[in-house]
Amino acid sequence: VDLVGGYYDAGDNVKFGLPMAFTITLLSWSVIEYGDQISDAGEYYHALDAIKWGTDYFIKCHTQPNVLWGQ
Repeated sequence: VDLVGGYYDAGDNVKFGLPMAFTITLLSWSVIEYGDQISDAGEYYHALDAIKWGTDYFIKCHTQPNVLWGQ
């Protein structure tokens, strides 16, 4: 299974699903709440790319119905 993507936790080369989901959720919420300020700083599309990188990983982890790869 190709599980390229997502974010490692604390530099230990392990991808933990719950901390990653929390991070992506918090970043998404920040973009919703402070999108104008993030855009003014020129970081809006970088934030969206970071969110997409994490969510694409979770989509890859769900390879078929009732199957979810994780650690």
